[in-house]
Amino acid sequence: MSVIRRVRIHDASKVKTLTGLNLVSSAEDLIRNNDILSDERFICLCFCRFNGTHSVNMHFAGSPDRDFIDSLITYLLFEKGFYKLSVTIPVTESQVEENLLRSGFVQEALLHEELYVNDSFMDAGLFYITLPMYKKYGVGFIPFQRGVISISGGVDYVDEISFLKFSAAPKNKILQRYADHSGFIDQGIMKPRGDECYKDYVEADLPAEVMRAIKQIREYLIKERESFDINVRLPATSEFREKVWECLKKIPYGCTRSYEDIALDLTGGDYKKALKLTRAVGRACSENPVPIIIPCHRVIGKDGKLVGFKDGVEFKDFLLTHELFAALPLA
Repeated sequence: MSVIRRVRIHDASKVKTLTGLNLVSSAEDLIRNNDILSDERFICLCFCRFNGTHSVNMHFAGSPDRDFIDSLITYLLFEKGFYKLSVTIPVTESQVEENLLRSGFVQEALLHEELYVNDSFMDAGLFYITLPMYKKYGVGFIPFQRGVISISGGVDYVDEISFLKFSAAPKNKILQRYADHSGFIDQGIMKPRGDECYKDYVEADLPAEVMRAIKQIREYLIKERESFDINVRLPATSEFREKVWECLKKIPYGCTRSYEDIALDLTGGDYKKALKLTRAVGRACSENPVPIIIPCHRVIGKDGKLVGFKDGVEFKDFLLTHELFAALPLA
């Protein structure tokens, strides 16, 4: 996979070689006057115009392969938080066009005599992609009694599960944009419970593992499933958090344990050491990226109180009540 980074002034000679300097007086001026991204191997360069926080207009120098394009999409949409990417390429770049289309871009227009290449004017294709159009990653939703469960991930993994509250703004900008695309947002906040948008929602064109997770969590919500076999990609984290999450996976459906119980497991039953780790266990639970699959909701306070759920204790209450008692209505 390509590594995206900014081009620097000392890269000018390589920029000159790639571009042929058809559009500018010098490579140094090109770098100073443009936002330029490249991969570490200098396979291609991307000249960007950033339009506020919404969109990016780009022009490629060279012929980027699909790995670079996918790296660029991930970098700009998910790391930098843009919503729309536009790319202009000469009509002669058929391989680049194919790579763009395979990555999810759509041709928006044919621009006549738009580019000046090799001392002549040339027609160009304008292509675009928005955040929800990218098919290698996506977010699906499950409306239920207390709110909306969001499941994020790619073709072969899930990496985040969150709970969104009715009539409240999602905390995560990317989730907010996907929810808006699905029709759940009005003036920046989730629509209220009972709105027709939740009944009408049908997930479409989501990555395969996200679809599997939606199916299994729906089965869990109607008491047809007690465990999961979803492929999860966890973030790089400390060895301690990994051990806590492994302990959480072992808590049976419908059962609860205290933070102190988990700490005792981690210390081999050493009570004094466990007391010092109890708060750290709580923090590790709150940082669990995939609740339900890793059932942090089954960990409660020593006194039986429900504390420490990242999206709100009311969701923890719902999940525990759901597991301990008869099936609850989902609407």
